[in-house]
Amino acid sequence: MFGRGGSRGKRGRDAHSGAWQPPEQVRAARNGSGGGNGRRLTGEQAIPAYTPSIAVRSIDGHLVRTGVEVYAWYRLAPQRWSFRSDSQRRDLVAAIAGQYAELQGRWLHLRVTNRPYPIRMWAEAHVYNAHGRPGDVPGALSFDDYLIGEQQQLMGRSMAEKEVYLGVQVQTRRMVDRAVERAAPVLRKILPEAVDAELTALDSEVEHLDQVIGSAGLEGRPVHAEEMSWLMHRSCSLGLPAPRNMPAVPGAAWEPEDLASFTDAADYYADPYAPTVTVRGRTGSNAGVSRHLAILTVGQMHGLQIPEVDDPWIQHADRLPAAVEVSARIYVRRPEEVAGELQRQMNKVRSQVKHYTDEHELEPPQSLNRQAGRVLEIDDEMTSGFTALATRVRSWWRLAVSGPTERDALRLAQQLLDLYKPKIAIEHPEAQYAMAREFIPGEPLASAAYMRRGSVVWASSAVPTATAEVGDRRGILLGETCTATRRPVAWDPWMAQEIRDGSGLTAMVAGLGGGKSFLGGGIVYKTLRAGANWTILDPSGPLSRLCDLPELRPYARPINLLNAQPGILNPYRVVAEPLIEHFMDEDDPERSWRREKALAGATRRRLVLDVLTGVLPYEVSRMAQTRIVLLRAVRTVGGRFDADPGQVIDALRRDSSEHHEHAGVVADFLDEMRERMALLIPESDADPYSETRDDRLTVLTMAGLTLPKDGVPREYWTDAESLGVEMLNLAAWLTQRSVYEKPKEMRKGVWIDEAFFLSEVPTGRVLMNRFARDSRKWNVRVLLSSQIPADFLKIQGFVALLDSVFVGRLDDDDAQADALRLLKVPVGVGYEQVVAALGRRPGAQQRGLERDVEPRQFIFGDGAGGVERIRVDFSGPHLDHLRAVMDTTPGSKDAASPPRRPGNELALPHTEEKKPFVASPPEDDIELEQDFELAAELEVGLADENLLGAPDPLASETGEVEGGVSPNGNGGQQHARTGGKGGTGRDAA
Repeated sequence: MFGRGGSRGKRGRDAHSGAWQPPEQVRAARNGSGGGNGRRLTGEQAIPAYTPSIAVRSIDGHLVRTGVEVYAWYRLAPQRWSFRSDSQRRDLVAAIAGQYAELQGRWLHLRVTNRPYPIRMWAEAHVYNAHGRPGDVPGALSFDDYLIGEQQQLMGRSMAEKEVYLGVQVQTRRMVDRAVERAAPVLRKILPEAVDAELTALDSEVEHLDQVIGSAGLEGRPVHAEEMSWLMHRSCSLGLPAPRNMPAVPGAAWEPEDLASFTDAADYYADPYAPTVTVRGRTGSNAGVSRHLAILTVGQMHGLQIPEVDDPWIQHADRLPAAVEVSARIYVRRPEEVAGELQRQMNKVRSQVKHYTDEHELEPPQSLNRQAGRVLEIDDEMTSGFTALATRVRSWWRLAVSGPTERDALRLAQQLLDLYKPKIAIEHPEAQYAMAREFIPGEPLASAAYMRRGSVVWASSAVPTATAEVGDRRGILLGETCTATRRPVAWDPWMAQEIRDGSGLTAMVAGLGGGKSFLGGGIVYKTLRAGANWTILDPSGPLSRLCDLPELRPYARPINLLNAQPGILNPYRVVAEPLIEHFMDEDDPERSWRREKALAGATRRRLVLDVLTGVLPYEVSRMAQTRIVLLRAVRTVGGRFDADPGQVIDALRRDSSEHHEHAGVVADFLDEMRERMALLIPESDADPYSETRDDRLTVLTMAGLTLPKDGVPREYWTDAESLGVEMLNLAAWLTQRSVYEKPKEMRKGVWIDEAFFLSEVPTGRVLMNRFARDSRKWNVRVLLSSQIPADFLKIQGFVALLDSVFVGRLDDDDAQADALRLLKVPVGVGYEQVVAALGRRPGAQQRGLERDVEPRQFIFGDGAGGVERIRVDFSGPHLDHLRAVMDTTPGSKDAASPPRRPGNELALPHTEEKKPFVASPPEDDIELEQDFELAAELEVGLADENLLGAPDPLASETGEVEGGVSPNGNGGQQHARTGGKGGTGRDAA
């Protein structure tokens, strides 16, 4: 049991108790009488001395002084281990070993403790971060109930965050320093500088240690007062649950009397030869709580290959479903201490070899040869070349687990032993109480048993700071990491734009059944509850069921574009008209607005050109004359927002150039398809954009849309498939319009499913680049999901602007490698198998009759350097209805759409459409306007040299050129056939 100082005598207690005294005695004492002349008054000399029951005597900042030593304590930074190449891991181990080597002749105390995941802090940060969340709907899940359910889901998991501390011996205290410390109460009055002389003398040495520990590898920093208090409480109350409320932390130093707050928090009881120690809390939230504590120690190790085969061996303890405390005492030996020991060991080995060979004429055993070889190897490392990494250490590694009963503690100890088998032996030693005290900073080593010898490289390969860090502390809950370390994963999709000044572009790639729709639906639902606005393009249609959720129904609007009002996909309308009020934060708002207006006009012209070219038969569209007459007609109509493709068809019929006959043919083809293109051409008396709505969730579906199969060449697409690709492209541009119609600061989200079809058309690639460019400025999170990661890679500059990535299971080897490139992790070092095994059930279960309902796994790159394998988990009871509507498996009893309640189609109150402000440019700025137009056409690839002076883009992949035209647009035809048809439709498009 930790003591509270020496026993206080009756006289001391009476003198300090403040008991009542007769007035005569008080007056006599004040007058110097009643006790004899020269007698001192009762004062400080009557206060009993306090000696802490632990070795620590004082704490000054990050310096801890015991009776004989001074230690400097540091908090080590977590290190990412997963999805790094072996060379990067070896560099990390070597960097840590180099820092250990610089601490020769010093003792190190490594402490690994755990802090419960701050659920309350996350909830507070999440509520504070939920800007403009929608109001609660009567009878539906309220936001408060939703947040309670999220917290209860977190509390049901025993996940804690690992904290790693390192204490470094600064020096051994001199006798003078200890005498000054004892006389400190008196010296502070007469000679205060003498009290701080010891710490002042250590400044240069501590500064050197701060620099060594702060270097790359350990990346440690001096602990704060709160962190030192937490470490002391967790060490002195080892095995007890983490305290809910920490006591006040002094702003200056801890005096010896202050240390009682650590030692009085718990009592320790140990029976002789008992396998555990009983710890009972005395104060705070642990008052009356008892735990049985088992201390284990690391024994012999064999055949570890870190990092090529094995993970850092300390990380094995993270797999236990309970918190594990670690304490390691490491002494970094000087070279001169090792040299003599090596020589003695070599002499012993030589004598034994000689005994076998000379005296008995026998071959020595192989074990003896290995010992001799190892001694020679160590000697060579220490006497040649760079010797720092050959520095030797002696170390003792202790592990502590606890449970409510002795049986529970021993069961956890057995599980820990099994985790380390077969390469590492975990022992259960005697003297449990003495070894429990080793976890307290400043306490001496209790026993030299189970000492482990090795190099600093071996000691650093433990990498206690290796952890799984991904996500943030304020976003929505996605699930948990499913590596060796289990951590909750929260993600705020707008932190990159608002804090890191990064892009808002996110790629989601996974094969069929990989869980893309489930993940994206959960992200949309949870961020909508937190105040975001979303527009979803879902070609297949199941995501529209999100609009049926009771809490979202008043704020949601599903639109089936194939049954919508004519003109809903007008190429001139899907590109938003810039508003000058959106550019008031620019240095020159009007100039920026005019430049963006010119870019919008050029984008409309390029978009209608690509759409009309795409819906024409392949043999017609690939002719150069077709591109010439279409480009001329498009330029005749212009790029104003109130135009439509019908005006382009009329302009084709009015063509009077030398290609007027071909223009008429093209117009006939388009007229024949006018009925199928009704969504592109509005009726004369009805414009679907005449009214605006303020919906939080808009789901654009195109159920029944015909899209070509992957790998089918462009020339084999049917008319319906060609039209389907162009309509999907226009629908994607329609989602973009929803971004530019809302204020810049508003949190917006766009999710485009089956985004790989956008890479089929040039304007689709322009749209992706525009999303990547404007996502930060317009505070939008763009989710692009696809089954083929190569579609993202072939867009120039796309990966460089990519912020975050979700990669699900992929079975194709090339697709796995491409997914790793999106994640920016090493390719060809074995991570492809991790991608292939995501969420796959082992063995015969894959061939079972039961459906796999386990939460899907993804590799998540959060854009801030974290890359981990996570398990997407929306399993709380409060999300049962969300899981039901997101279950898209055919034949599932949950896959049936819930009945749509009356009123779902009703809109919110209409708001009067804002007329875009149109400023007439001054007459002397006409040339500037032309410069804007030219720059905009160059940006979208609409310049003559892009479209007419080069081979037809649709035929560039086939090696065939027809109808080449000179830059002036009037050149004759050229026929240069160098090969037959070839290439794929994906490339040709």
